[in-house]
Amino acid sequence: MELLERAIPLPLASAHPGVTVLALHGRMWRATRPDGTVLGYVEIVRTAEGERFFSKRLRPRAQGFLPVGEFWTADDAIDSLRP
Repeated sequence: MELLERAIPLPLASAHPGVTVLALHGRMWRATRPDGTVLGYVEIVRTAEGERFFSKRLRPRAQGFLPVGEFWTADDAIDSLRP
């Protein structure tokens, strides 16, 4: 039997108008517009300094991702993906 990692909620301190955040798996979330258009992804990564939130923007025409940055808070990572 294969055990799947349980999704954990993204620790957000504030609301993000115009952005919906959906858990994909234990450490990654997808940020979308209300119409479902994908803005990008946020992933928690453990580093020597502690947990960091990495955001990457989806580039549909290029069929890939553009790294946006790494942040100390989930709120900052989500805000970096705003249109």
